[in-house]
Amino acid sequence: MTSEIKTVIEVCVGLHCSMKDSYAMLESIRKYYNLEIGVPSFDGMLLKEAECLHNCNNAVSILINGMEISNCSFNNIVKYIEAIHER
Repeated sequence: MTSEIKTVIEVCVGLHCSMKDSYAMLESIRKYYNLEIGVPSFDGMLLKEAECLHNCNNAVSILINGMEISNCSFNNIVKYIEAIHER
């Protein structure tokens, strides 16, 4: 049974973001929440790769439920996710 998706996390993996380690951020988020990319979790979280979010000056760009978070540390990303994700 698939749960309703409540939180969508999209990490930009375009050229500029990947040069600033977006794949490392993607992998850190994946490991921290024990997610599979593109597969909804049991509690409604979905992690996706975004080809380009067109915010190269502020790389790494991440969309969380459509809200752009740019150039943030992993800890700040987790704090934001924890604040909005309903379990």
